[in-house]
Amino acid sequence: MTTIKVPKTVRDRLNAIANERGRGTTLAAVLTDLLDQHETEKTRARLAYLEVLAKAEEDAEAMAGAQRQTEKAIQVLQAREASR
Repeated sequence: MTTIKVPKTVRDRLNAIANERGRGTTLAAVLTDLLDQHETEKTRARLAYLEVLAKAEEDAEAMAGAQRQTEKAIQVLQAREASR
């Protein structure tokens, strides 16, 4: 075990979650659940991105348009950097 320092407001929010879950719920359990939820949401977002990407790659015309837009954006950013 270790001690972590968190602002009082964060500690209070964690305690509120623990209290909602009932007697005996530890802050460690709350933090573990929050981390698990974060990792799940991150995985879902990545899978959704990959699904969209796969659909986009099936549309060659849309991909070509996206590539042109990307190249234009890069040129604008490079020009902006060069003028600094």
